[in-house]
Amino acid sequence: MNTFLTDLFLAWRYLKPKRNAVSFITCMSVVGVTLGVAVLIVVLAVMTGFTDEMKDKMIDTMAHMQIQDYRLGYIANPASVVKEVKALGCEASPIIYKHGLIQKGEHLIPKVVIGIRPDEKSSSIDVKRYMFVGEFSLKKGEAVVSDVIAQELNLRIGEKIILHSPSKITKMFKYEEGKGFKFNEDKAKVFLPDEYRISGFFSFGKYDFDSSVIFINIDDAADLFELPWDSATSVYVKTKDPFHLQGIQDELQKKFPALQILSWQQLNRQFLGVLAVEKNMMFFLLIFIVLVAAFSISNTLITVVLQKTREIGLIKALGASPMTILRTFVLQGFIVGVMGTLCGTLLGIAVIHWRNQIMFTVSKLTGWELFPKKFYFFSELPARIVAGDLLIICIVSVILCTLGALLPAWRAARLDPAKALRYE
Repeated sequence: MNTFLTDLFLAWRYLKPKRNAVSFITCMSVVGVTLGVAVLIVVLAVMTGFTDEMKDKMIDTMAHMQIQDYRLGYIANPASVVKEVKALGCEASPIIYKHGLIQKGEHLIPKVVIGIRPDEKSSSIDVKRYMFVGEFSLKKGEAVVSDVIAQELNLRIGEKIILHSPSKITKMFKYEEGKGFKFNEDKAKVFLPDEYRISGFFSFGKYDFDSSVIFINIDDAADLFELPWDSATSVYVKTKDPFHLQGIQDELQKKFPALQILSWQQLNRQFLGVLAVEKNMMFFLLIFIVLVAAFSISNTLITVVLQKTREIGLIKALGASPMTILRTFVLQGFIVGVMGTLCGTLLGIAVIHWRNQIMFTVSKLTGWELFPKKFYFFSELPARIVAGDLLIICIVSVILCTLGALLPAWRAARLDPAKALRYE
């Protein structure tokens, strides 16, 4: 114990010389480790927060599981499916999910039309929760749109929009080779679009969803897309735990072998996989910043060894073993690593805490939108610090800094006392 304290005292003393510039170099080494650790913490926290926020938004804007019939394109009797799902302790609701065209004046824009039952408490998409203007009654001929679509088409409460069904449009025309498109006289029918009154605006805070979805009553949706009455394109299932679905999914698949049952993880498997790979790659790449800082520690200690050659020789002449000298300089790297890691952790946590203020300030000063909603889907920068990630970063940082001290420590331990005392 006394030997260790002696080595620690010598290591600390060498980090605080009185008559040369090594202390400045040491500070630069600590700053290097601090910045490397802080960058790692910030990036991994943002990646974790982005992934968690994306999962939460996915769960809010889609079902935990979707039951579909790809043979017909719709479920003819969704009520029986809903009954079986509720028997398992889950909530379920029939949904009509189709692509349509929304028109206001001369503007015609493709959107996703979702038909739901607004009076059903078990509706898997809780639109009422995200309504901020108007009401979510969805009576016949009513629709609710997001604030993004409202701004895009300059819509107000009470205004009317027109919805077109692509399937109806295609039925009115036919293509003949060599003659092109012509009116389909065989059908002898003209399909008119449906008109809807805007009753309210919603905002889920997920840009890709808000910018593309419009809600109408499920009966209106059936008429619009010419689906059988009381049918649904899918049944949305909501469970108590959206992250552990395999057991319930297997039970439902046994009950409905002819239907396809997909969880939200399966529907977004590729995207979630990309997020996980990105986080691992960011950690792998950014750890090189800490590695560079470790090399700077090595350079610092090499300078210390050169400047303290005679003193090292004197200590060895007085009986200090090579292992003592080795431990002394390795402890210097360890001390710098601990100091840098501690400062970097505090800096990283502070940046995460004030991340949005920092982002908005930089955006205001530079005029650049650092976090465009149309690309990242969120209005603010999400972040979450995971204790496990923080622990791994700290351990890896201290280990790399300690390893960076091995080479100069080994050189100091091999110094010949006689030659060291003659060193000028």
